[in-house]
Amino acid sequence: MADEVLVSGLADLLSSEDIATEFLMLLADRDGSILTHPALFYAMGTAGNSAVVSVPHVGLGGYDLLSASTPGSEIANTALTDGSTNVTIAHRAKRYSVDDLAAVLSRGKLAFAQDAAIAVAQTLISAIANVGDDFTSTAGTSGVDAAWTDIIDAKTTLGIAKASGPMLGILHPRQWGDLEADALTIPGMAAMQVAGVINIGLEGTYKGRWAGIDFYVSSHVPTSDAGANRAGAIFTRGGIAWADKAMVPESDPNILDLGRARFERVRAGNSLLTSYVTSYAMGVAKAIDAAGVTLKTDA
Repeated sequence: MADEVLVSGLADLLSSEDIATEFLMLLADRDGSILTHPALFYAMGTAGNSAVVSVPHVGLGGYDLLSASTPGSEIANTALTDGSTNVTIAHRAKRYSVDDLAAVLSRGKLAFAQDAAIAVAQTLISAIANVGDDFTSTAGTSGVDAAWTDIIDAKTTLGIAKASGPMLGILHPRQWGDLEADALTIPGMAAMQVAGVINIGLEGTYKGRWAGIDFYVSSHVPTSDAGANRAGAIFTRGGIAWADKAMVPESDPNILDLGRARFERVRAGNSLLTSYVTSYAMGVAKAIDAAGVTLKTDA
């Protein structure tokens, strides 16, 4: 093993100076509220043996129109259109190992448990953001800053494709910053901001709603085109599906269930180490391609 948290490696924390009673958190994405948005399709997996969750698609609800018929003639069958998306679930985990002396200087289990809950959510958001760049339809111009006309183009593409339901936009902070700058050049946009139609400058990852789209930002939005662009996404329900797996219940007081994720304390007394292990089995996949648009703009 490697990277255990040992006293010998804590030179920055062991000094003649007093250590503050609180520590600063390094900067990172920590808000997981995007995961509750109805545009994300959650296909709950079971505790069964398969690592693949199949999400069926079916052409009902007015998918097929009525055809002309002749009285007295038998009506022909209409083929039912169907399909499916496979969400492959894989285990993801991380571990911190702390020796007994280093544990005295840390918050111990509470801090690592909080970290586990946040890390599980951010791992899922990262996976979702990295599927959002896979849609066939795109908006924006390579090497050009994001503009509100790009958003309208994406929404129009979704409308032409008959995508409906709640719309979700996941953009990189660079893309959102460009949209904020673009808003200042549009007559009347400032008044819309004041009216709360769009919340320019809103703190946190949720940036508000405009043109029926809920916008969130995430630094997990990937680059594309050899790093030249950021590839955000705007999609409706059905564009992206995710699933996770229920773990087998354990009657162990050292194991804490975090929803379907798991946080556990593992003691290695022969090494004077305590390990804190976070594990989660999940997967994300593009489902209905026409229900999403990738927004590619300058990085």
